Amino acid sequence: MLPYPVVSEIEDLLGEGRLSRRAIARQVGVSRWAVDAVATGVRRSGVADGDPDGGQPVYLRCPGCGMRVELPCVYCRTVAYVSRGRLGVAPRARRAA
Repeated sequence: MLPYPVVSEIEDLLGEGRLSRRAIARQVGVSRWAVDAVATGVRRSGVADGDPDGGQPVYLRCPGCGMRVELPCVYCRTVAYVSRGRLGVAPRARRAA
């Protein structure tokens, strides 16, 4: 993933329209593919709503188990699923060939 300042600079240079994508890649120090991906929207900056922290996940305390996780807590969901008795599909009986 490209860092936020690099993507921002690429977007600014593309918006100006003075340089070709090849020249932008050379100036910023990334590949032409990366500039093309930012220009077409294939490659996102990993930033939600202009959040400049690089799109890092936010870890919060789970109210169920107390671990610091990305919510919803997968551990608590798994424990609840298993406690309901839905561990998986019952194995099928083998047929004699």
